[in-house]
Amino acid sequence: MVKPIYVSRKILFDQWKLQQRQEEFTIMRFVVEVIKDGETKKIEYFLYDEYDASTNTSSMSRTTAYTCTAAVHLLSNQLFNEKGVFPPELIGKHPQCFDIILKYLENRNIVYQKIVHV
Repeated sequence: MVKPIYVSRKILFDQWKLQQRQEEFTIMRFVVEVIKDGETKKIEYFLYDEYDASTNTSSMSRTTAYTCTAAVHLLSNQLFNEKGVFPPELIGKHPQCFDIILKYLENRNIVYQKIVHV
């Protein structure tokens, strides 16, 4: 008896794998609602990033690995020192950490557009 997931994985894995210097892109959008002083604001962040041919770096690598190294930067500079396991949204609740990570990414040409809906 063969499980269908194993067949699918065998067929699709190689097709989903990026080839050397294959161009790709990353799109991300997230929306948060903020209630402050009884007033609700919706804040939207949008990212579009592409493969960087000058460094041969995939967009997925850029947007994930640079975010990880930004987090290491926070830790090594003692800008975030809470103990335990923290998903990004809990690190991002600290405005200074959030701003530093966005600036770190921007310095590597990964730019989030911010739109505030009132």
